Amino acid sequence: MRAASIATTATQTFATRALWWLEALALTIGVLQCLFAGAALDRPVLAAVALTVLLAGLASTWAVPALRVPARRYGVAVGALALYVTLFVLATGGLRSTLVSLYAIPLTALALAFGRWRLVLALAVVIAALGFALGASRSDADPGSAQVAAGVLSQFVPGIAVALIVALLTGNMRSAAQRINDLAATDPLTGLLNLGAFEEVWQQEHRKAERFGRTYTLVVLDVDNLASVSELLSLEAGNQVLVGVAAAISRSIRASDVAARLGGDDFVVLLTEADADTGASVARRIRNNIHGSTVNVANRQLRATASLGVANFPKDHLYPKELLMLARQRMQQDRLLRSAPAASN
Repeated sequence: MRAASIATTATQTFATRALWWLEALALTIGVLQCLFAGAALDRPVLAAVALTVLLAGLASTWAVPALRVPARRYGVAVGALALYVTLFVLATGGLRSTLVSLYAIPLTALALAFGRWRLVLALAVVIAALGFALGASRSDADPGSAQVAAGVLSQFVPGIAVALIVALLTGNMRSAAQRINDLAATDPLTGLLNLGAFEEVWQQEHRKAERFGRTYTLVVLDVDNLASVSELLSLEAGNQVLVGVAAAISRSIRASDVAARLGGDDFVVLLTEADADTGASVARRIRNNIHGSTVNVANRQLRATASLGVANFPKDHLYPKELLMLARQRMQQDRLLRSAPAASN
């Protein structure tokens, strides 16, 4: 969860900055065209509309709350850039315009924002079709002629190729960044979050719970007699038991909940928006699933058991550290209660 959050935030920040620079570049080119090459404007009104469209797109992505969602913001930005270039091309001679190559800007923006070559290719097809339409609008050109086709290809293919390469590179970079963050945030043995990642997620959930008056529950558990298993059989046997326990925990919780290995044979589960009763119910389910699972080690079936402690915010305590401490104390009490009959014998 933490890894995905970090990777997503980093890629969104990169995409937002890249789009801003591309929009600034497109706007600068348009303003310079109007100031210093006004004679090339066949339709000055269209050029003014193009600048207005781009400025409106820039303003809306910052001012409209609904566009704060990254995908929507990127979509509006790419759409505004594509419309801006189209209007400026029409204002400066259609397919004969020296600004036709600016179509590389919305294509590159799309590649950087989403990192998907299929989206770039789809927009490229639309732009190519538009290029044929612009070529066909010339009175001296046959829309089906080789001259028009060659003109469209020479103007659009380089930008399309660059954008496709950028999309492939961006997608690979995002996959690599996600993988690196996953490795940094997860326990290599069980695949659950590690302690550092869990604490970050927990602090975020605690702040939200305080701010919005929500509740959550911590479940702390310790695998019983794991040291004995490792000593009598092997360290690998103990590791297999831990993997089995982690799998049982994952089966017992919702997708919105967070499980982590604290180290050794200790685990913790954060049950988001779960009251004390719900937390106790999930804890029982975790215990039953752990006990119901077996691990095959050297032709022997091992069945794990665990001691659990549950603490709820805000019912049991208002501060995270004390909440975790209370859950640990209850886990120890659970172990003592469960071992008491054996001790009395």
